[in-house]
Amino acid sequence: SSERTAHSTRKKNEGEKKSILINYYERKPELRAKAIQIHGRKCKICKFDFYKHYGEHGKDYIEVHHIIPLHTLIEPKLVNPETDMIVLCANCHRMVHRKKHDYLSIEKLKKI
Repeated sequence: SSERTAHSTRKKNEGEKKSILINYYERKPELRAKAIQIHGRKCKICKFDFYKHYGEHGKDYIEVHHIIPLHTLIEPKLVNPETDMIVLCANCHRMVHRKKHDYLSIEKLKKI
């Protein structure tokens, strides 16, 4: 009914500030830089290149993914940027991590 439609499109407030406690997993900027140096700036899944698509605005942008997600580690581990990290575009990176307890491997995402 039109009454239900009007109710569902009513404006609602967003942006209320709330405080939360989270676990944060330390990342080393030098490992990220080395992974990009090794793997380049093109997504290893879909081949998206931010610079080719966005020009100067996308230059030097890519996300770096830990192949074994940090939240699954029991304790810190030595990370090799060549074998333990990979570069992904924002969309592919989000799809890998979409379900926290059922993250996709790079191989599984490539098959989708």
